[in-house]
Amino acid sequence: AAWDTLRRSAVAGAVAISSGVIEGALELTKEYTKTREQFDRALAQFQAVTMQIGDVYIAKRALDVAVWAGVWRLAQGADDAEEVLTVASYNACDPVIKALYTCQHLHGGIGLDVTYPLHRYFAWGKHCGHLLGGAEDRLDALGALIAQEA
Repeated sequence: AAWDTLRRSAVAGAVAISSGVIEGALELTKEYTKTREQFDRALAQFQAVTMQIGDVYIAKRALDVAVWAGVWRLAQGADDAEEVLTVASYNACDPVIKALYTCQHLHGGIGLDVTYPLHRYFAWGKHCGHLLGGAEDRLDALGALIAQEA
């Protein structure tokens, strides 16, 4: 029981870090696209850029909902805490990583510079994804949990 509590708490911590990572990357990307001009217009004025920022926001909100639901269920000792934390960890491993790639893409070449803050967000996000086992592992774990219930 102690091991399960420790493991679940570690998963909750890793997905909470991922939530902060995508929040920081989104803020940085929003500000960058508002001020960076191309063809005499701010990047944020292009429809494709706006849609990509929207996708990043959706990935962030989906993770936030899963994180808060999982942490609350964990604190309450709910039976489905493991399942909800697994959903949160999948979101941290797949949609959030893809959103970080989008942020990097929207920054252009500067997004790859290791001295630029976005690089740290990207590295932290990837690290959390690896720590959690990756997207395929999280889907396998979720499938196993669902199969146990049936």
